[in-house]
Amino acid sequence: MKVFISSSKNDRAMLQQLAQALTESGHKVFYENLNIKSGDNWFKKINEAIKDFEAVVIILSRETMNSKSAMMEMESIVLNDISKKSTRIIPVITDKSVLPSYLMNYGFIDMSRNLDYGIEKLRALLAEGSQRIHHEGLPSKESNQRRNAIFSKRLKASLKSGELTLVCGAGVSIGADIPDWNALLLDLLETMIARIANDPSLSLTTKSSASYKSLLGSSSLVMGKYLKSNLGKDFLPELRDALYKNNPISCDLIDAIVEISRPQRDGKPLDSIITFNFDALIEENLAANNIKFKAIEKEGIRNLQDELPIYHVHGFLPRKGKIGSDKNIVFSEDSYHTQFIEPFSWSNLIQLNKLSQNTCLFIGLSLNDPNLRRLLDVANRKDPTNNLNHYIIKKIPSLDNDATVDELLMFLEEQDANELGLNVLWVNEFDEIGDLIRDLIR
Repeated sequence: MKVFISSSKNDRAMLQQLAQALTESGHKVFYENLNIKSGDNWFKKINEAIKDFEAVVIILSRETMNSKSAMMEMESIVLNDISKKSTRIIPVITDKSVLPSYLMNYGFIDMSRNLDYGIEKLRALLAEGSQRIHHEGLPSKESNQRRNAIFSKRLKASLKSGELTLVCGAGVSIGADIPDWNALLLDLLETMIARIANDPSLSLTTKSSASYKSLLGSSSLVMGKYLKSNLGKDFLPELRDALYKNNPISCDLIDAIVEISRPQRDGKPLDSIITFNFDALIEENLAANNIKFKAIEKEGIRNLQDELPIYHVHGFLPRKGKIGSDKNIVFSEDSYHTQFIEPFSWSNLIQLNKLSQNTCLFIGLSLNDPNLRRLLDVANRKDPTNNLNHYIIKKIPSLDNDATVDELLMFLEEQDANELGLNVLWVNEFDEIGDLIRDLIR
């Protein structure tokens, strides 16, 4: 059998040992450098290089995970395998590294405990022919739970040492009936149209609402600018009314965040919360449970030592109270531009500090915010270890009847997260996230 072995250059000893063992078993083994240059199409080059091989052994180690070129080679091989609906990959684990989710659906061999036994197992698998190489599509529930358990253990350690920061997006509050971004825009748009037409009874029909939704998309920040400009001094009061119009109180995910925010008897407390949401639902529920906190929405506000800091990096709009003239909400295109062009703004510095010093767990975020992506990239590039230090919880894609499409989407999402320094904890349903958070204090 023709076998290609993919590895990092620092795994040379393991590579040669595997190559020798497989050659002695009668296989034709290749592991030459593929000579892919900067700017080359990796997918095309990999496809050309491995198209005639019956099996591809991927050596996975810390060295692989910390090597950009080795990871790109591995990802290109997997993408090639998924897109062609072929099954040629055999992942080989040589240390305590955690398999990426897109390799968990292959029959992997763990050589970290017993190298000789692992080599014999690989020999036996290849001796049975390429049809015995195993691939299940999306990861099984059991294998995904095992992987999440490893990540949860790491997060528990960070929480216990007082180095865990929660980073919360819109998905945290939507479960409590806070309107999503498009719904907020449509509510404010209806208000603006009624004002312009001088007709308070004017409202968007179902058809016109759908039309506006289709127009919003990537132009939502531009629409936000229109609304902010035309509503003037009424913008923030109208935004607050739209935000709390459904009288949101809490949801399971917010309840879980409250539980993890309690001071722990056998460890240090949660370090901080960074939120991109304007609402005060987390604060309201912390107060209801007698947990001390400090909402921080601008430079100069400081928390006491026993107060959990909650950084509202896009602004803060409590349910009640006077709205000050200096209140700033990142809602429109110009506000985003300001955040982007001011690298030393308090919100950017806070995020960079937590990304550099702490372990961050991202909840309810899609990673579409360009400023957040930039900050993640900066923090990841400045880390000399190249480790994936942070975590994000994502739902396993289920957008298509074709399992290959969902598998491909899952691969691409995890690849993107990894390149930003994030490990991914996958869940089947959003309502599993609350229990995943609670597991960190059990």
